Amino acid sequence: MMIFLREKFIAQIFMWVIAVVFVIASVLLYSGSSGQHGAGAEGEVVLTIDGLEVTRGNFEEIVSQQMRSQQQNQRFGGEIDRKSTEKNVINSLIRRAIEGSANITDAEIEHYIRSDKSRVQQYNQFGPEIANLYKENVRIFLSSTALRDGIQTLELVTDTEAEQDFLLEAEKAKVKYIEFQHNDYISSVYIDETEAEKYFNENRENYKSNEQVNVKFIKVDPTNFVSTADIEKYYADNQSEFMTSEVVRARHILKKFPNDATEEQKAETKTAAEELLQTVTEELAAGTSFADLAKTHSEGPSGADGGALGTVNPDLPPGKYFGRGQMVKPFEEACFDVLKAGEVSELVETRFGYHIIKLEEKFAPTLKPFSEVEMEIRDKLIEINGVDKAKETAENLLFDIEVGDYETAIGLDRYKELSLAVGETGFFAEDADNIPGGIGSEWTYGGLVDTLFDMGVGVTNTIETKKLDGNVSAYFVATVLGKKPAAIPQYDEVKVDVINDLSTEKSKESAFAAAKSLYSQRTEGELLDSLIKKYKAAEGVAAGEKIVQESSLFNRTTGSSYVSGMGNSKDVMFAAFNMSVGDVRGPYQGDTSVYIIELVERVEPDLDLFRTDPNQKTKRYQTILQQKKQDAYDNWFAARKRVADVWVHEDYR
Repeated sequence: MMIFLREKFIAQIFMWVIAVVFVIASVLLYSGSSGQHGAGAEGEVVLTIDGLEVTRGNFEEIVSQQMRSQQQNQRFGGEIDRKSTEKNVINSLIRRAIEGSANITDAEIEHYIRSDKSRVQQYNQFGPEIANLYKENVRIFLSSTALRDGIQTLELVTDTEAEQDFLLEAEKAKVKYIEFQHNDYISSVYIDETEAEKYFNENRENYKSNEQVNVKFIKVDPTNFVSTADIEKYYADNQSEFMTSEVVRARHILKKFPNDATEEQKAETKTAAEELLQTVTEELAAGTSFADLAKTHSEGPSGADGGALGTVNPDLPPGKYFGRGQMVKPFEEACFDVLKAGEVSELVETRFGYHIIKLEEKFAPTLKPFSEVEMEIRDKLIEINGVDKAKETAENLLFDIEVGDYETAIGLDRYKELSLAVGETGFFAEDADNIPGGIGSEWTYGGLVDTLFDMGVGVTNTIETKKLDGNVSAYFVATVLGKKPAAIPQYDEVKVDVINDLSTEKSKESAFAAAKSLYSQRTEGELLDSLIKKYKAAEGVAAGEKIVQESSLFNRTTGSSYVSGMGNSKDVMFAAFNMSVGDVRGPYQGDTSVYIIELVERVEPDLDLFRTDPNQKTKRYQTILQQKKQDAYDNWFAARKRVADVWVHEDYR
């Protein structure tokens, strides 16, 4: 995605969006089969793909980035499944490795970047490491494109295929229906003990529980070791750290060099720029604004915006701003070191051409208010001091607990100011959404659950936990009080769940039976408006009255069973297109209800329109061809993946 961003400022704003892509690219760029890996667990190879080796450290970094991105994008709260994330990352790495398998030369990458001025500008603003990742993303993009082109070239669309696609979309139906919602029948369902136990015995595997553990613990929070006074002192002692950057607001008029300009062409451009400078000077003196002159004369992309450069800063007056390091050197020097606010420059030469610059405003560095940086300082002090003090406290607690017990330990004078508390989780499974005992999300305290389930009963340890960003979240002193192995529980333990599940199944059956009963009362040719008058709700059914409802027009969309106004029902969709207007049929099961339907309208496709309107044919050909090409590539990729030499460490299978 980075190769399409136009401004460095936009790239900075959206860097978190493409972080995972760049981390994956860095794995593909810097990993290999040389065996040169770092020492320790992080250097252990956990994934190989056709010779490419991915270390545990790289893999965990990608997973953490992906989970952080998912949390930022979640509209509502809820837990993120780490195992699913790991699987998605493995699939992404496999895809990137396979799609990057075409032979793309450095020359092709250079040509692609240089063929678009915005790519060149973007590339030139990166440092060496990001520039290499940028090139790697370009290489994979070109490789994927080459593979797709080779695989998809032979795909064709016949007239018969296009006509069939038109028929499916153009043929439409509308139905009236009587709905029997499953939920309406739950209250009328009776479950006796024998029936529930029988259902449990027939579906025992559905109720199998995972291994469980019960833990006694004390949490030592690093935030408790950083006070407001500490934060205020750091702010007072390090004010240079909290100065805003020097920024300017400027506009420019550009006279561009031709692409691959010769010295002669550059000289001609300079002559034209000198004439333009004279014109601009005269028009400014006559009262024309610099912004209007930029719109008229500038050959740069910012001309349409009156020559304004940079990005909006909400903390400054309206306009665009930029700081040092964001423009090419001669342009930067003119704005920051030569011009004063309100002045217009002489010609300034850069690799893009000649610029006439107006410096509108210059903002010197200022001290950020304490309220704006308080949380930043707090986080820094937690990392600098809080984590070490929390770790030391946890290690001391472990010793004191082993000498005495939990309650005696936290009563010692050296711990009283920390307000430590002893907690107990109760038995919980490894896949629990939240760690009980008031601890919270597994993602906030990463590593805690895995360590607890690896510990033996009666063992006491200190455990360091980390947040998704890799920073320490807390230290725990914990003792495993007991474990329960994975097992199918006794009926009494899951009785409530069994009854709920069986009630749901029986409510579906009851809804179907009620619909079937009403349909059996229908006379020859009778329509729904008449049939519904015969309906009588069974005792205990929540919704006693029923009405005839009507769907919107719907068609047979490939791969979908959605009927407008009704929800998903394959049976209803299939039946509707095999009925004549006035036919009544049913009952048909849907996802949440049972239906009796009456076909009230049928729109036949206009084949003459398809055969005479070239736009219709073009639309069909393009849509089908795109799908066939995608299917061809997907089939090739699936086959290529099957024969790929992929090995995954048992920790991530």
